[in-house]
Amino acid sequence: MKKGIKVNDKEMYEFFQEKAGWVFSEIAGQEEHVRERFQLTSEAIAGIYKSLQAIYSKEEAKEEVCLIENAFGIFNYYIGIEGMEQLLVNNYAAIENEIFLEHTAQGTPKRTREHYKHQFRNAYLGLLLLKDCHLDDCIVQCIQKESGEYARYIMASVSEEMSESGRDTIDGKKMVREIIYKSYFVSALFHDIGYPLAYYFRMAEQIHQFTPFFRIVNPAVKTVFHEIKALLNNSWLFCMVDNGEIMDKYQKDDHGCLSAISFLMNFYFSGSIYSLTPKKRCIVEVAAIAIYKHTNHYNENNRMVFRLDPISYLLRVVDDLQEWQRFLVVIGETHNYLKCSACGGIVVPDRDGKRDYACKCGKQFRKITQIQNKKLNYIDICNGLDLDSNNGKIAITLDYDCYRQLELLLSDYSTVVYRNKGLEELKSMLGHQKYLPEIELNYFLSNHPIKLIEHMLEESKKSVKDIGIWIDSLKGREKEGMQEFWESYQRFIPESEIKYGKQIEKDAVKYARAAKEFVEQYLGQIYSLWEFLNDK
Repeated sequence: MKKGIKVNDKEMYEFFQEKAGWVFSEIAGQEEHVRERFQLTSEAIAGIYKSLQAIYSKEEAKEEVCLIENAFGIFNYYIGIEGMEQLLVNNYAAIENEIFLEHTAQGTPKRTREHYKHQFRNAYLGLLLLKDCHLDDCIVQCIQKESGEYARYIMASVSEEMSESGRDTIDGKKMVREIIYKSYFVSALFHDIGYPLAYYFRMAEQIHQFTPFFRIVNPAVKTVFHEIKALLNNSWLFCMVDNGEIMDKYQKDDHGCLSAISFLMNFYFSGSIYSLTPKKRCIVEVAAIAIYKHTNHYNENNRMVFRLDPISYLLRVVDDLQEWQRFLVVIGETHNYLKCSACGGIVVPDRDGKRDYACKCGKQFRKITQIQNKKLNYIDICNGLDLDSNNGKIAITLDYDCYRQLELLLSDYSTVVYRNKGLEELKSMLGHQKYLPEIELNYFLSNHPIKLIEHMLEESKKSVKDIGIWIDSLKGREKEGMQEFWESYQRFIPESEIKYGKQIEKDAVKYARAAKEFVEQYLGQIYSLWEFLNDK
Protein backbone atom coordinates (compact mmCIF):
# COMPACT_ATOMS: atom_id res chain seq x y z
CA MET A 1 0.00 0.00 0.00
CA LYS A 2 0.97 3.64 -0.23
CA LYS A 3 2.61 4.77 2.98
CA GLY A 4 1.07 7.52 5.05
CA ILE A 5 -2.47 7.67 3.66
CA LYS A 6 -4.22 10.74 5.06
CA VAL A 7 -7.80 10.07 6.08
CA ASN A 8 -10.15 13.02 6.62
CA ASP A 9 -13.30 14.56 5.14
CA LYS A 10 -11.47 16.38 2.35
CA GLU A 11 -9.84 13.13 1.21
CA MET A 12 -13.17 11.32 1.57
CA TYR A 13 -14.96 13.71 -0.81
CA GLU A 14 -12.20 13.24 -3.39
CA PHE A 15 -12.24 9.46 -2.92
CA PHE A 16 -15.98 9.15 -3.61
CA GLN A 17 -15.73 11.52 -6.55
CA GLU A 18 -12.71 9.95 -8.25
CA LYS A 19 -11.85 6.48 -6.90
CA ALA A 20 -14.79 4.67 -5.29
CA GLY A 21 -16.44 3.71 -8.58
CA TRP A 22 -13.11 2.51 -9.93
CA VAL A 23 -12.64 0.27 -6.86
CA PHE A 24 -15.99 -1.46 -7.45
CA SER A 25 -15.42 -1.66 -11.18
CA GLU A 26 -12.12 -3.43 -10.59
CA ILE A 27 -13.42 -6.01 -8.13
CA ALA A 28 -16.74 -6.79 -9.83
CA GLY A 29 -17.41 -4.84 -12.98
CA GLN A 30 -20.75 -3.24 -13.81
CA GLU A 31 -23.83 -5.27 -12.93
CA GLU A 32 -25.57 -6.88 -15.88
CA HIS A 33 -29.21 -6.01 -16.61
CA VAL A 34 -29.10 -2.98 -14.33
CA ARG A 35 -32.10 -0.79 -15.04
CA GLU A 36 -31.57 2.75 -16.22
CA ARG A 37 -29.68 4.61 -13.55
CA PHE A 38 -31.91 6.01 -10.83
CA GLN A 39 -31.64 9.80 -10.75
CA LEU A 40 -32.24 12.09 -7.84
CA THR A 41 -34.95 14.59 -8.76
CA SER A 42 -34.32 18.28 -8.22
CA GLU A 43 -36.98 18.21 -5.49
CA ALA A 44 -35.23 15.33 -3.70
CA ILE A 45 -31.87 17.08 -3.92
CA ALA A 46 -33.36 20.32 -2.59
CA GLY A 47 -35.03 18.45 0.28
CA ILE A 48 -31.83 16.64 1.25
CA TYR A 49 -29.82 19.88 0.99
CA LYS A 50 -32.22 21.75 3.31
CA SER A 51 -32.29 18.83 5.73
CA LEU A 52 -28.49 18.72 5.89
CA GLN A 53 -28.31 22.42 6.69
CA ALA A 54 -30.03 21.69 10.00
CA ILE A 55 -26.61 20.43 11.16
CA TYR A 56 -23.95 21.34 8.61
CA SER A 57 -22.82 24.55 6.93
CA LYS A 58 -23.98 25.30 3.38
CA GLU A 59 -20.60 24.25 1.98
CA GLU A 60 -20.63 20.97 3.94
CA ALA A 61 -24.22 20.31 2.82
CA LYS A 62 -23.18 20.74 -0.83
CA GLU A 63 -20.31 18.28 -0.36
CA GLU A 64 -22.68 15.84 1.31
CA VAL A 65 -25.16 16.02 -1.56
CA CYS A 66 -22.32 15.18 -3.96
CA LEU A 67 -21.37 12.31 -1.67
CA ILE A 68 -24.93 10.94 -1.79
CA GLU A 69 -25.00 11.21 -5.59
CA ASN A 70 -21.70 9.32 -5.82
CA ALA A 71 -23.08 6.60 -3.54
CA PHE A 72 -26.16 6.43 -5.79
CA GLY A 73 -23.88 5.74 -8.73
CA ILE A 74 -22.24 2.83 -6.91
CA PHE A 75 -25.62 1.34 -5.96
CA ASN A 76 -26.99 1.62 -9.48
CA TYR A 77 -23.98 0.64 -11.58
CA TYR A 78 -22.13 -1.85 -9.39
CA ILE A 79 -24.39 -3.22 -6.63
CA GLY A 80 -27.59 -3.30 -8.65
CA ILE A 81 -30.00 -4.35 -5.89
CA GLU A 82 -33.36 -2.83 -6.75
CA GLY A 83 -34.67 -0.34 -4.18
CA MET A 84 -31.55 -0.17 -2.02
CA GLU A 85 -30.55 3.27 -3.32
CA GLN A 86 -33.83 4.69 -2.02
CA LEU A 87 -32.60 4.18 1.56
CA LEU A 88 -30.26 7.14 0.96
CA VAL A 89 -33.12 9.58 0.31
CA ASN A 90 -34.23 10.73 3.74
CA ASN A 91 -34.35 13.61 6.20
CA TYR A 92 -31.98 11.94 8.68
CA ALA A 93 -30.04 15.16 9.38
CA ALA A 94 -33.15 17.14 10.33
CA ILE A 95 -34.22 14.39 12.75
CA GLU A 96 -30.70 14.17 14.13
CA ASN A 97 -30.77 17.88 14.91
CA GLU A 98 -33.76 17.18 17.17
CA ILE A 99 -31.88 14.29 18.79
CA PHE A 100 -29.07 16.66 19.76
CA LEU A 101 -31.56 18.61 21.90
CA GLU A 102 -32.76 15.52 23.75
CA HIS A 103 -32.73 15.49 27.55
CA THR A 104 -33.07 12.62 29.98
CA ALA A 105 -36.19 12.17 32.12
CA GLN A 106 -34.19 13.82 34.92
CA GLY A 107 -33.77 16.97 32.82
CA THR A 108 -30.06 16.67 32.01
CA PRO A 109 -28.88 17.05 28.39
CA LYS A 110 -27.84 13.85 26.64
CA ARG A 111 -24.33 13.50 25.23
CA THR A 112 -25.05 12.69 21.58
CA ARG A 113 -22.54 11.99 18.80
CA GLU A 114 -23.16 12.70 15.13
CA HIS A 115 -24.30 9.65 13.12
CA TYR A 116 -25.37 10.72 9.61
CA LYS A 117 -22.09 11.64 7.92
CA HIS A 118 -20.37 9.11 10.19
CA GLN A 119 -21.97 6.35 8.07
CA PHE A 120 -20.29 7.65 4.89
CA ARG A 121 -16.98 7.99 6.72
CA ASN A 122 -17.25 4.36 7.82
CA ALA A 123 -17.81 3.27 4.23
CA TYR A 124 -14.79 5.30 3.09
CA LEU A 125 -12.39 4.08 5.79
CA GLY A 126 -13.45 0.45 5.35
CA LEU A 127 -12.82 0.58 1.59
CA LEU A 128 -9.33 1.98 2.26
CA LEU A 129 -8.58 -0.86 4.68
CA LEU A 130 -9.89 -3.45 2.25
CA LYS A 131 -8.17 -2.11 -0.85
CA ASP A 132 -5.02 -0.26 0.22
CA CYS A 133 -4.25 -2.28 3.36
CA HIS A 134 -5.20 -5.58 1.65
CA LEU A 135 -7.66 -6.69 4.30
CA ASP A 136 -9.75 -8.01 1.43
CA ASP A 137 -7.14 -10.76 0.93
CA CYS A 138 -7.35 -11.61 4.64
CA ILE A 139 -11.14 -11.91 4.53
CA VAL A 140 -11.14 -13.95 1.31
CA GLN A 141 -8.64 -16.37 2.84
CA CYS A 142 -10.69 -16.59 6.03
CA ILE A 143 -13.97 -17.30 4.21
CA GLN A 144 -12.41 -19.92 1.94
CA LYS A 145 -10.58 -21.75 4.73
CA GLU A 146 -12.97 -21.52 7.68
CA SER A 147 -15.93 -23.85 8.16
CA GLY A 148 -18.10 -21.66 10.40
CA GLU A 149 -21.72 -20.79 9.62
CA TYR A 150 -20.98 -17.41 8.01
CA ALA A 151 -18.18 -18.70 5.80
CA ARG A 152 -20.32 -21.66 4.73
CA TYR A 153 -23.27 -19.40 3.94
CA ILE A 154 -21.19 -17.14 1.69
CA MET A 155 -19.52 -20.06 -0.09
CA ALA A 156 -22.90 -21.77 -0.56
CA SER A 157 -24.32 -18.55 -2.05
CA VAL A 158 -21.39 -18.36 -4.48
CA SER A 159 -21.91 -21.99 -5.54
CA GLU A 160 -25.65 -21.42 -5.97
CA GLU A 161 -25.04 -18.27 -8.03
CA MET A 162 -22.66 -20.13 -10.33
CA SER A 163 -25.10 -23.02 -10.70
CA GLU A 164 -28.17 -20.85 -11.41
CA SER A 165 -26.31 -18.67 -13.89
CA GLY A 166 -25.09 -21.79 -15.70
CA ARG A 167 -21.57 -20.39 -15.77
CA ASP A 168 -19.32 -22.83 -13.94
CA THR A 169 -16.32 -20.94 -15.25
CA ILE A 170 -17.01 -17.96 -12.96
CA ASP A 171 -14.07 -17.27 -10.65
CA GLY A 172 -15.44 -18.20 -7.20
CA LYS A 173 -12.66 -16.35 -5.39
CA LYS A 174 -13.46 -13.17 -7.31
CA MET A 175 -17.14 -13.48 -6.39
CA VAL A 176 -16.27 -13.90 -2.70
CA ARG A 177 -14.23 -10.70 -2.93
CA GLU A 178 -17.16 -8.96 -4.62
CA ILE A 179 -19.54 -10.00 -1.84
CA ILE A 180 -17.05 -8.74 0.77
CA TYR A 181 -16.78 -5.27 -0.76
CA LYS A 182 -20.47 -4.87 -1.48
CA SER A 183 -21.81 -6.23 1.81
CA TYR A 184 -19.33 -4.10 3.76
CA PHE A 185 -20.20 -0.94 1.79
CA VAL A 186 -23.92 -1.50 2.31
CA SER A 187 -23.58 -2.29 6.02
CA ALA A 188 -21.41 0.79 6.63
CA LEU A 189 -23.79 3.18 4.85
CA PHE A 190 -26.87 1.91 6.71
CA HIS A 191 -25.55 0.71 10.07
CA ASP A 192 -27.16 3.62 11.95
CA ILE A 193 -30.43 4.07 10.02
CA GLY A 194 -32.34 2.86 13.09
CA TYR A 195 -30.98 5.66 15.29
CA PRO A 196 -33.89 8.07 14.57
CA LEU A 197 -36.30 5.19 15.24
CA ALA A 198 -34.76 4.59 18.67
CA TYR A 199 -35.22 8.32 19.36
CA TYR A 200 -38.86 8.16 18.25
CA PHE A 201 -39.58 5.30 20.66
CA ARG A 202 -37.96 7.21 23.52
CA MET A 203 -40.06 10.29 22.76
CA ALA A 204 -43.24 8.20 22.51
CA GLU A 205 -42.57 6.84 25.98
CA GLN A 206 -42.16 10.37 27.33
CA ILE A 207 -45.38 11.51 25.65
CA HIS A 208 -47.32 8.57 27.09
CA GLN A 209 -46.30 9.68 30.57
CA PHE A 210 -47.97 13.04 29.97
CA THR A 211 -51.36 12.63 31.67
CA PRO A 212 -53.58 14.80 29.40
CA PHE A 213 -52.79 12.53 26.44
CA PHE A 214 -54.22 9.46 28.18
CA ARG A 215 -56.54 7.56 25.78
CA ILE A 216 -55.78 10.07 22.99
CA VAL A 217 -52.44 8.68 21.84
CA ASN A 218 -52.40 4.97 21.07
CA PRO A 219 -49.77 3.36 23.33
CA ALA A 220 -49.12 0.64 20.73
CA VAL A 221 -46.56 2.76 18.88
CA LYS A 222 -44.12 -0.10 18.43
CA THR A 223 -44.86 -3.29 16.50
CA VAL A 224 -44.75 -6.32 18.75
CA PHE A 225 -41.65 -8.45 18.28
CA HIS A 226 -43.52 -11.58 17.18
CA GLU A 227 -44.87 -9.74 14.11
CA ILE A 228 -41.33 -8.64 13.25
CA LYS A 229 -40.15 -12.22 13.66
CA ALA A 230 -42.94 -13.55 11.45
CA LEU A 231 -41.87 -11.24 8.61
CA LEU A 232 -38.12 -11.83 8.99
CA ASN A 233 -38.17 -15.46 10.04
CA ASN A 234 -36.39 -16.58 6.85
CA SER A 235 -33.64 -13.95 7.12
CA TRP A 236 -30.11 -15.04 7.90
CA LEU A 237 -30.19 -12.80 10.99
CA PHE A 238 -33.14 -14.64 12.53
CA CYS A 239 -31.74 -18.02 11.47
CA MET A 240 -28.28 -17.50 12.96
CA VAL A 241 -28.76 -15.24 15.99
CA ASP A 242 -30.69 -16.39 19.05
CA ASN A 243 -34.16 -14.89 18.68
CA GLY A 244 -34.36 -14.22 22.42
CA GLU A 245 -31.27 -12.03 22.11
CA ILE A 246 -32.78 -10.14 19.17
CA MET A 247 -36.01 -9.63 21.10
CA ASP A 248 -34.12 -8.31 24.12
CA LYS A 249 -32.22 -5.76 21.98
CA TYR A 250 -35.42 -4.82 20.16
CA GLN A 251 -37.27 -4.17 23.41
CA LYS A 252 -34.36 -2.04 24.67
CA ASP A 253 -34.47 0.06 21.47
CA ASP A 254 -30.88 -0.90 20.61
CA HIS A 255 -30.15 1.12 17.47
CA GLY A 256 -28.03 -1.65 15.90
CA CYS A 257 -30.95 -4.07 16.17
CA LEU A 258 -33.44 -1.45 14.91
CA SER A 259 -31.11 -0.57 12.02
CA ALA A 260 -30.79 -4.22 10.96
CA ILE A 261 -34.55 -4.83 11.18
CA SER A 262 -35.34 -1.61 9.28
CA PHE A 263 -32.83 -2.55 6.60
CA LEU A 264 -34.24 -6.06 6.20
CA MET A 265 -37.84 -4.80 6.17
CA ASN A 266 -36.99 -2.87 3.01
CA PHE A 267 -36.69 -6.23 1.24
CA TYR A 268 -38.84 -8.67 3.22
CA PHE A 269 -42.00 -6.57 3.67
CA SER A 270 -42.28 -6.13 -0.11
CA GLY A 271 -41.14 -9.69 -0.80
CA SER A 272 -38.40 -8.42 -3.14
CA ILE A 273 -35.81 -10.43 -1.19
CA TYR A 274 -37.11 -13.62 -2.85
CA SER A 275 -36.54 -12.30 -6.36
CA LEU A 276 -32.86 -11.50 -5.74
CA THR A 277 -30.13 -13.74 -7.13
CA PRO A 278 -28.23 -15.83 -4.54
CA LYS A 279 -25.28 -13.41 -4.67
CA LYS A 280 -27.42 -10.30 -4.15
CA ARG A 281 -29.44 -11.90 -1.38
CA CYS A 282 -26.18 -12.91 0.31
CA ILE A 283 -25.02 -9.26 0.20
CA VAL A 284 -28.25 -8.13 1.88
CA GLU A 285 -28.20 -10.86 4.54
CA VAL A 286 -24.50 -10.50 5.41
CA ALA A 287 -24.84 -6.70 5.61
CA ALA A 288 -27.82 -7.06 7.99
CA ILE A 289 -25.81 -9.31 10.31
CA ALA A 290 -22.95 -6.77 10.42
CA ILE A 291 -25.39 -3.92 11.11
CA TYR A 292 -27.00 -5.90 13.92
CA LYS A 293 -23.70 -6.85 15.55
CA HIS A 294 -22.08 -3.41 15.58
CA THR A 295 -23.74 -2.55 18.92
CA ASN A 296 -23.01 -5.89 20.63
CA HIS A 297 -21.37 -5.56 24.04
CA TYR A 298 -18.16 -7.41 24.90
CA ASN A 299 -16.02 -7.77 28.01
CA GLU A 300 -12.60 -9.09 29.01
CA ASN A 301 -13.77 -12.71 28.70
CA ASN A 302 -15.80 -12.23 25.51
CA ARG A 303 -14.55 -10.39 22.45
CA MET A 304 -15.36 -10.23 18.75
CA VAL A 305 -13.47 -12.82 16.70
CA PHE A 306 -12.40 -12.02 13.15
CA ARG A 307 -12.37 -15.57 11.77
CA LEU A 308 -15.99 -16.26 12.82
CA ASP A 309 -17.50 -13.29 10.97
CA PRO A 310 -14.86 -11.05 9.33
CA ILE A 311 -17.25 -8.56 7.70
CA SER A 312 -19.06 -7.80 10.97
CA TYR A 313 -15.66 -7.55 12.64
CA LEU A 314 -14.44 -5.03 10.05
CA LEU A 315 -17.54 -2.85 10.46
CA ARG A 316 -17.14 -2.84 14.24
CA VAL A 317 -13.44 -1.91 14.03
CA VAL A 318 -14.07 0.89 11.55
CA ASP A 319 -17.02 2.16 13.60
CA ASP A 320 -14.74 2.46 16.65
CA LEU A 321 -11.92 4.03 14.62
CA GLN A 322 -14.04 6.70 12.95
CA GLU A 323 -13.20 9.61 15.20
CA TRP A 324 -12.08 12.33 12.82
CA GLN A 325 -14.38 15.36 12.54
CA ARG A 326 -17.16 13.44 14.27
CA PHE A 327 -18.61 15.83 16.79
CA LEU A 328 -20.25 15.29 20.16
CA VAL A 329 -23.01 17.75 21.09
CA VAL A 330 -23.00 19.03 24.67
CA ILE A 331 -25.49 21.63 25.89
CA GLY A 332 -24.08 24.01 28.47
CA GLU A 333 -23.57 27.61 29.53
CA THR A 334 -19.94 27.83 28.37
CA HIS A 335 -19.30 31.28 26.90
CA ASN A 336 -16.83 32.27 24.21
CA TYR A 337 -13.29 32.88 25.42
CA LEU A 338 -11.91 36.10 23.96
CA LYS A 339 -8.18 36.77 23.68
CA CYS A 340 -7.04 40.28 24.57
CA SER A 341 -5.07 41.83 21.70
CA ALA A 342 -3.05 43.98 24.12
CA CYS A 343 -1.68 41.49 26.66
CA GLY A 344 -2.46 38.08 25.16
CA GLY A 345 -4.60 36.95 28.10
CA ILE A 346 -8.30 36.13 27.96
CA VAL A 347 -11.22 38.39 28.77
CA VAL A 348 -13.35 36.73 31.47
CA PRO A 349 -16.68 37.55 33.14
CA ASP A 350 -16.99 38.48 36.77
CA ARG A 351 -17.96 35.79 39.23
CA ASP A 352 -21.70 36.01 38.62
CA GLY A 353 -21.03 35.99 34.87
CA LYS A 354 -23.79 38.46 34.15
CA ARG A 355 -22.42 41.94 33.57
CA ASP A 356 -18.77 42.90 33.72
CA TYR A 357 -15.98 41.33 31.65
CA ALA A 358 -12.40 42.23 32.41
CA CYS A 359 -8.83 41.53 31.34
CA LYS A 360 -5.85 41.42 33.69
CA CYS A 361 -4.32 44.31 31.76
CA GLY A 362 -7.13 46.56 33.01
CA LYS A 363 -9.52 46.69 30.07
CA GLN A 364 -13.16 46.53 31.14
CA PHE A 365 -16.21 45.48 29.14
CA ARG A 366 -19.91 45.64 30.01
CA LYS A 367 -22.38 42.99 28.91
CA ILE A 368 -25.67 44.66 27.99
CA THR A 369 -27.69 41.66 26.82
CA GLN A 370 -30.15 40.55 29.47
CA ILE A 371 -31.51 37.46 27.68
CA GLN A 372 -29.99 34.33 29.17
CA ASN A 373 -28.96 31.44 26.95
CA LYS A 374 -27.56 27.97 26.79
CA LYS A 375 -25.10 26.97 24.11
CA LEU A 376 -24.77 23.95 21.82
CA ASN A 377 -21.13 22.91 21.90
CA TYR A 378 -20.08 20.82 18.89
CA ILE A 379 -17.06 19.04 20.33
CA ASP A 380 -14.66 17.61 17.77
CA ILE A 381 -11.11 16.87 18.91
CA CYS A 382 -9.83 14.58 16.12
CA ASN A 383 -8.45 16.13 12.93
CA GLY A 384 -7.86 12.97 10.93
CA LEU A 385 -6.30 9.55 10.74
CA ASP A 386 -3.13 8.17 9.14
CA LEU A 387 -2.81 4.68 7.65
CA ASP A 388 0.66 3.23 7.18
CA SER A 389 2.16 -0.22 6.64
CA ASN A 390 5.58 -1.77 6.94
CA ASN A 391 6.52 -5.43 6.55
CA GLY A 392 2.91 -6.58 6.73
CA LYS A 393 2.13 -4.50 9.83
CA ILE A 394 -0.57 -1.82 9.74
CA ALA A 395 -0.12 1.33 11.82
CA ILE A 396 -3.18 3.50 12.47
CA THR A 397 -2.58 6.92 14.01
CA LEU A 398 -5.45 9.06 15.26
CA ASP A 399 -4.59 12.76 15.17
CA TYR A 400 -6.18 14.19 18.30
CA ASP A 401 -5.74 17.96 18.59
CA CYS A 402 -3.92 18.91 21.81
CA TYR A 403 -5.21 22.48 21.90
CA ARG A 404 -8.83 21.38 21.49
CA GLN A 405 -8.35 18.87 24.30
CA LEU A 406 -7.08 21.71 26.50
CA GLU A 407 -10.03 23.88 25.56
CA LEU A 408 -12.36 20.96 26.28
CA LEU A 409 -11.25 21.00 29.93
CA LEU A 410 -13.28 24.20 30.32
CA SER A 411 -16.58 22.49 29.53
CA ASP A 412 -16.30 18.69 29.55
CA TYR A 413 -13.61 17.02 31.66
CA SER A 414 -14.72 13.42 31.02
CA THR A 415 -15.08 13.18 27.22
CA VAL A 416 -11.51 11.93 26.70
CA VAL A 417 -12.03 9.32 29.44
CA TYR A 418 -14.87 7.76 27.43
CA ARG A 419 -12.93 8.01 24.15
CA ASN A 420 -9.85 6.41 25.72
CA LYS A 421 -11.92 3.56 27.18
CA GLY A 422 -13.38 2.76 23.75
CA LEU A 423 -9.97 2.82 22.07
CA GLU A 424 -8.40 0.60 24.73
CA GLU A 425 -11.18 -1.92 24.15
CA LEU A 426 -10.49 -1.69 20.42
CA LYS A 427 -6.78 -2.35 21.01
CA SER A 428 -7.71 -5.49 22.91
CA MET A 429 -9.98 -6.63 20.09
CA LEU A 430 -7.28 -6.10 17.43
CA GLY A 431 -4.70 -8.34 19.05
CA HIS A 432 -4.08 -12.03 18.22
CA GLN A 433 -6.69 -12.45 15.50
CA LYS A 434 -6.16 -15.29 13.04
CA TYR A 435 -5.81 -14.17 9.39
CA LEU A 436 -5.31 -10.53 10.39
CA PRO A 437 -1.93 -8.77 10.17
CA GLU A 438 -0.59 -7.02 13.26
CA ILE A 439 -2.46 -3.74 13.67
CA GLU A 440 -0.93 -1.01 15.83
CA LEU A 441 -3.12 1.79 17.14
CA ASN A 442 -1.48 5.10 18.10
CA TYR A 443 -3.04 8.19 19.67
CA PHE A 444 -2.60 10.71 22.47
CA LEU A 445 -5.54 11.63 24.67
CA SER A 446 -5.43 13.44 28.00
CA ASN A 447 -7.38 15.64 30.39
CA HIS A 448 -4.13 16.63 32.15
CA PRO A 449 -3.18 20.21 31.10
CA ILE A 450 0.58 19.90 31.67
CA LYS A 451 0.87 16.63 29.76
CA LEU A 452 -1.15 18.08 26.89
CA ILE A 453 1.23 21.03 26.62
CA GLU A 454 4.21 18.65 26.85
CA HIS A 455 2.83 16.60 23.96
CA MET A 456 2.11 19.76 21.99
CA LEU A 457 5.80 20.64 22.36
CA GLU A 458 6.93 17.12 21.42
CA GLU A 459 4.88 17.19 18.21
CA SER A 460 6.39 20.51 17.16
CA LYS A 461 9.76 20.88 15.45
CA LYS A 462 10.46 23.93 17.63
CA SER A 463 12.95 23.57 20.49
CA VAL A 464 12.77 25.03 24.01
CA LYS A 465 15.47 27.47 22.87
CA ASP A 466 13.23 28.56 19.97
CA ILE A 467 10.39 29.18 22.43
CA GLY A 468 12.68 31.27 24.65
CA ILE A 469 13.79 33.41 21.72
CA TRP A 470 10.17 33.88 20.65
CA ILE A 471 9.07 34.97 24.15
CA ASP A 472 11.96 37.45 24.33
CA SER A 473 10.78 38.96 21.02
CA LEU A 474 7.37 39.85 22.48
CA LYS A 475 6.63 43.31 23.88
CA GLY A 476 5.14 44.81 27.02
CA ARG A 477 2.30 43.05 28.82
CA GLU A 478 2.08 40.28 26.22
CA LYS A 479 5.70 39.32 27.02
CA GLU A 480 5.05 39.50 30.78
CA GLY A 481 1.98 37.28 30.48
CA MET A 482 3.82 34.70 28.35
CA GLN A 483 6.79 34.65 30.74
CA GLU A 484 4.45 34.12 33.70
CA PHE A 485 2.71 31.22 31.91
CA TRP A 486 5.98 29.59 30.78
CA GLU A 487 7.47 29.77 34.28
CA SER A 488 4.28 28.37 35.83
CA TYR A 489 4.19 25.52 33.31
CA GLN A 490 7.82 24.57 33.99
CA ARG A 491 7.30 24.85 37.76
CA PHE A 492 4.27 22.52 37.66
CA ILE A 493 5.98 19.76 35.62
CA PRO A 494 7.66 17.92 38.57
CA GLU A 495 4.47 17.90 40.67
CA SER A 496 1.92 17.70 37.86
CA GLU A 497 0.53 14.28 38.83
CA ILE A 498 -0.06 15.45 42.40
CA LYS A 499 -1.94 18.51 41.18
CA TYR A 500 -3.69 17.17 38.06
CA GLY A 501 -3.66 13.36 38.33
CA LYS A 502 -2.81 10.84 35.60
CA GLN A 503 -2.66 11.38 31.85
CA ILE A 504 -6.23 10.04 31.63
CA GLU A 505 -7.74 11.04 34.95
CA LYS A 506 -11.13 9.63 35.98
CA ASP A 507 -11.40 11.41 39.34
CA ALA A 508 -13.17 14.59 38.24
CA VAL A 509 -14.11 15.52 41.82
CA LYS A 510 -10.47 15.74 42.88
CA TYR A 511 -8.75 17.12 39.77
CA ALA A 512 -11.22 18.74 37.32
CA ARG A 513 -11.40 22.12 39.05
CA ALA A 514 -7.62 22.57 39.21
CA ALA A 515 -7.25 21.62 35.55
CA LYS A 516 -9.96 24.05 34.50
CA GLU A 517 -8.52 26.89 36.58
CA PHE A 518 -5.03 26.46 35.07
CA VAL A 519 -6.39 26.44 31.51
CA GLU A 520 -8.73 29.36 32.15
CA GLN A 521 -5.92 31.41 33.67
CA TYR A 522 -3.52 30.83 30.79
CA LEU A 523 -5.74 29.98 27.80
CA GLY A 524 -4.67 33.12 25.90
CA GLN A 525 -0.99 32.30 26.34
CA ILE A 526 -1.54 28.62 25.51
CA TYR A 527 -3.25 29.66 22.29
CA SER A 528 -0.36 31.98 21.39
CA LEU A 529 2.11 29.16 22.06
CA TRP A 530 0.02 26.77 19.94
CA GLU A 531 0.02 29.26 17.07
CA PHE A 532 3.79 29.68 17.34
CA LEU A 533 4.41 25.92 17.39
CA ASN A 534 2.25 25.46 14.28
CA ASP A 535 3.77 28.39 12.40
CA LYS A 536 5.88 26.92 9.62
